[in-house]
Amino acid sequence: MPFWTAASEGQDPKRESRFVVSIQSLNSTEGIVWYAKTFSKPQATVKGVKHRYLNHQFSYPGSVEWTDCTVEFIDPTEPYDAAGSIAQLLVEMGYQIPKDGSEPQLINISKRKSVGSLGAVSVSSINDEGEEIETWTLQQPWVTKFEWGSYKYAGDELLSLKLTFTYDWATCQIKNPGVTPVTPAKPLSQETAAGKGKFFDNS
Repeated sequence: MPFWTAASEGQDPKRESRFVVSIQSLNSTEGIVWYAKTFSKPQATVKGVKHRYLNHQFSYPGSVEWTDCTVEFIDPTEPYDAAGSIAQLLVEMGYQIPKDGSEPQLINISKRKSVGSLGAVSVSSINDEGEEIETWTLQQPWVTKFEWGSYKYAGDELLSLKLTFTYDWATCQIKNPGVTPVTPAKPLSQETAAGKGKFFDNS
């Protein structure tokens, strides 16, 4: 039944403003980064390869590439200083500010430290009861870009900070018991699979 005809039963559609963000290294109240403003959900792109034969071109699916995600949040100052927290992330990844050279600085950034310092990253859609109904979790994420915002005398907005994550893949868990799964495509018929079907039907 469509949601616009069943207002007294069922759930509302998911909304952009109903979400919670969890970043293990920045978690505050109940594991939630409550000062988050926006979070770009994961996107997957299937890269293709092309094969040319005479004046024809055929495409085949290749590897899957996951697009970077970005979280934007304000700096609450108290009880958490977001600017200091994300600066510490960069240090824990293995970055060292150059010194005078009197002592060797041999520590380097590594994926192990980058993933370990950040911890788990997820974003969840919630319903009107505050229950999580969809959760995206980034797998093996690490920060590729740190943004501490910008100052301007002409504005009174709250200062915004941003982190951009790269990751190897993402998982999605649907927790709505009333969800209807997407119907998978029907398999090819034996005739088509054997190459006996019509590629161009001119009938």
